[in-house]
Amino acid sequence: MVDRFAALKNGMNWYALKVFHNKISAVEAGLVAMGDCECYVPKKEVVTVTSDGRKTSHMRPAISGLLFLKVADCRIRQIKDSINGHAMFYAASDGSPAVIPEREMVMFRLVTSAQADGLEYLSDNVADYSVGQRVRVLQGSFKGAEGFIRRIRGNRRLVVSISGICAVATSYIPASFLERLP
Repeated sequence: MVDRFAALKNGMNWYALKVFHNKISAVEAGLVAMGDCECYVPKKEVVTVTSDGRKTSHMRPAISGLLFLKVADCRIRQIKDSINGHAMFYAASDGSPAVIPEREMVMFRLVTSAQADGLEYLSDNVADYSVGQRVRVLQGSFKGAEGFIRRIRGNRRLVVSISGICAVATSYIPASFLERLP
């Protein structure tokens, strides 16, 4: 894993990649093999029943075709060349790869790595989910996460988003577990 302080000194940032043709594992392995980068793929546990009735569980990407990459800015050109045809960077308004703020990524990883039941992944149209009271979770499996409270299907849920890319909504969170933020 990349040291957070070394990342700041080396100009490392988070980026999101859209991976084509269900090749997340192959693209991730290729990027890790190049070295000096960190990959994150939000995953969820999927339980399937085999033909003989046994249940098996395995991890699958929670959001199809989405891979996050933390890498030094000076390596972007090299990575673009290596993933050409297999993936593309989500772009900022000027066409350059969109940098994801470290704080957004930390909150997103906190929520998605909890492997809690009831997580719901939302589209990249996060404007629909970013209005509401900003809160911090004080207790439970999402302790420390910050986001916005929204009512989704009648339940109070914490929504953590990465602007322009995706959002994730937790399961119901009791009001007593929340602290309002300015």
